[in-house]
Amino acid sequence: MAFSSSGADNESDAIAYTIATSNSNVDWDDRIALQDLWSNEAKGWKVKVEWKQTPFGAGLFAAEDIPAETILRLGRSGRNLLQFRCIDDIEAFCKADNDGDEDLYQSRLMYAKDYLYAFNPNADPRGYDIPTEDEAEKLKTEQERFFGVWVPGNGLNHNPEPNTVYRPAEGGTKVGIDLVALRDIEDGEELFDDYRRHGKAPQWLLGFSEKYKVSLNFAGCNDFVEDA
Repeated sequence: MAFSSSGADNESDAIAYTIATSNSNVDWDDRIALQDLWSNEAKGWKVKVEWKQTPFGAGLFAAEDIPAETILRLGRSGRNLLQFRCIDDIEAFCKADNDGDEDLYQSRLMYAKDYLYAFNPNADPRGYDIPTEDEAEKLKTEQERFFGVWVPGNGLNHNPEPNTVYRPAEGGTKVGIDLVALRDIEDGEELFDDYRRHGKAPQWLLGFSEKYKVSLNFAGCNDFVEDA
């Protein structure tokens, strides 16, 4: 499976190719140990953070006071950010360089379903879809919505009152996505996403869920994310 980067700048150049260097020796099931394979700087982090176990699995916590609108992490396509457009893309990620190892395939599959998220690059400043009755605008939103994973993932658990937001990188999602502080965040505070901002799972993703009998972090695809 080949990966490439686009729109590299000086900050992007400092980000490791975490996707390409995630080889068969990676334990995808140990989400915190996975973080330790690279420095935070190499993963694109611009602030101090750490991962801890929570009742909902691994969680992300601030390790310093962070002002609102601070860029927390740079996501760059092909380096630490991977886009999925269909089931085949997810399966290719699961098969990459694993020499037919079925256990590894299943571990990557569980990673993909746990960390797969969607992002609307035309959302409002808080990351929510802008209501519209214009069918053309609705279609455009769905066509431009980004589906994918970070490697390693951010570890943002769900909260309907999030303190982070995704924003398109300069140059758009073809270049990457930035994770940004939505408000002032205190040292030790857990960082959250609101999974309702992912929107509705498209048919191909629902097909993935049905094929592998897995839940997804989208409204209507689990028992903890309610419709907005």
